[in-house]
Amino acid sequence: MNNWKNNKSFMQMDPSKQHMVELLVNSLHGKDLNEALPILANWKDKLRTEHISFTAEEDKLLTDIFIEMLPPKQKSQYEFLRSFL
Repeated sequence: MNNWKNNKSFMQMDPSKQHMVELLVNSLHGKDLNEALPILANWKDKLRTEHISFTAEEDKLLTDIFIEMLPPKQKSQYEFLRSFL
């Protein structure tokens, strides 16, 4: 589950970004999609408050981490919804 910590994008992030990613991962651990959405919204608000933004490559890593953490049924639902975005 922590193989994302060895990802090139993660290792090249500013330490403040790494901290925010780790905070998100810890907050999402064991949560289903319905529980995760408000956590993600609060996390995004915190990013805006702290003026932290991610590159496209970093955003892809965040999405991959999020999907990896979802239970199989929730992954299918997320992938289905993502096709409309």
